[in-house]
Amino acid sequence: MRRAFLLLLLVGVCFAQPALAQVNPFRGSRGVPLTKADLTLLNDATNRLLARPELNVGATESWSNPQSGASGTVTAGDAVRFKGLACRIVQYQNVVPGPNKERSATVKWCKTTGGWKVG
Repeated sequence: MRRAFLLLLLVGVCFAQPALAQVNPFRGSRGVPLTKADLTLLNDATNRLLARPELNVGATESWSNPQSGASGTVTAGDAVRFKGLACRIVQYQNVVPGPNKERSATVKWCKTTGGWKVG
């Protein structure tokens, strides 16, 4: 019984992993939600920003989805240390159609051996 439970738990964790690849700093926001395509574009902009060899405070990447009407910017904030990791504060400013058009969020990203992860 215990072995079957552990196997089910392992399978569940494996299937849950792809969802972690896309970070949504606007989960729970009121108004029109970001689409899956919006989140892909937002995450691509974040990856481009964090991949810069010389990342200065205030550096920005933009994204836009003409299909949903959503767009935004991803801006590098201060470099910080968290639990021994080199991290970067990242600010998100997005505009979506409908009520509560403007949204902002701040996320701490930390560089790990497996890449950048939310800290």
